Amino acid sequence: MRKFLISAEQILTFACLMIYSGTPLDAFLTDGYTVKQGDRIIFRLLFTFTYIFSLFLITLRWKKVAYVFSRDKFIWILIGLCALSSFWSLDPDTTSRRAIALVGTSIFGLYLASRYTINQQLKLCAYMLGITAVMCFVFAILMPKYGFSGGLDGNTLRGIFPTKNVLGKRFVLSGAIFFFLAMTSKENRLFLWFGYIISGLLVLLSKSTTSLGNFIIITGAFLIYYRILNLKYKVMIPIVTFLLTLGISFYVWFISYADTILGSVGKDTTLTGRAELWPAVLQMIAKKPWLGYGYGAFWGEKGESSIIVQTVEWNAPTAHNGFLDLCLALGLLGVLIFLIGLVINFLRGIYLIRWNQTSENLWLLVYLTYIIFSNLTETTLLDQNSLEWILYVSAILSSKLSTRTNLGVA
Repeated sequence: MRKFLISAEQILTFACLMIYSGTPLDAFLTDGYTVKQGDRIIFRLLFTFTYIFSLFLITLRWKKVAYVFSRDKFIWILIGLCALSSFWSLDPDTTSRRAIALVGTSIFGLYLASRYTINQQLKLCAYMLGITAVMCFVFAILMPKYGFSGGLDGNTLRGIFPTKNVLGKRFVLSGAIFFFLAMTSKENRLFLWFGYIISGLLVLLSKSTTSLGNFIIITGAFLIYYRILNLKYKVMIPIVTFLLTLGISFYVWFISYADTILGSVGKDTTLTGRAELWPAVLQMIAKKPWLGYGYGAFWGEKGESSIIVQTVEWNAPTAHNGFLDLCLALGLLGVLIFLIGLVINFLRGIYLIRWNQTSENLWLLVYLTYIIFSNLTETTLLDQNSLEWILYVSAILSSKLSTRTNLGVA
């Protein structure tokens, strides 16, 4: 009976991860970023199921959950600020509703961290993303009407996702997970390497330049963390300094010759409108710099996004930058709280790898790197009903829980 209950819990956890990652419903019920009003109830019911499922299970092991919950205060302070922002939000109802959804999403991340080890979490994600990859190819071959997107994206693969950019973003994360497990696990390595290759292929087929760049960066970052951080300081510091200098030099070079580089491959040199969008967003941030417009309120129907839409002359659904969107929502205060938590956990991950290298600490660094780079051109920070936010919460809390275990605390 116990084995049955454990298996049932794992199957339900798997299903919840699929809901947060993206299901075929995303392709059937969405047109790009748009969800028909009548169809929203389906998504809300699915996410509500995940909230109830995780809330029920954490109550069964509340002592361990209470300890895990207390391991990082910055996550919960930030979520609390989201809820409080309803008092100054442009649209208090939307802010309150989305803050509740964010709490539910974070609770699922808390559940993962308290129930599974990092390796167990990532293996569940790997199987889920493997099935997702198969479904993307099935849609492309058997249902091209849904598997490919038209319009501004052209005839590009989107699989079971709303847009090609969501497909690219999802399989950058998939590639990071498969590569990490392939490098740190001894079991099923052939399957894991195959998953990594398929993830890279889907990123290429998405034709998302930023996703391809992030895929390469995350792979390189893992190799740096895996090899270099364990070297002696006399060797590590010069190598890290060299790589940092090389990276900055490449970035400056790329910006200087963006017209030539992007033009040569037929890309818009304004990064698909972002170069026009970001200055307009910064102007709106300057109007309410300290506390922002309220969590989830700026881009809503009652928000002030119409001013930006008129300026850039295209219907931007977000700022296409997680840090700018965070500033729009919670102001510089919210950005400061997030960055403090991010930097502390990043430095802590480096210290723990040098002290006692474990997969949990290594994954923490890899995932924080993914969060930073993926949010330079897209928005996943503090996003309700987001797999990225769930894994952010679980990575930080699981790493801190593993430290307790390594120190011999029961």
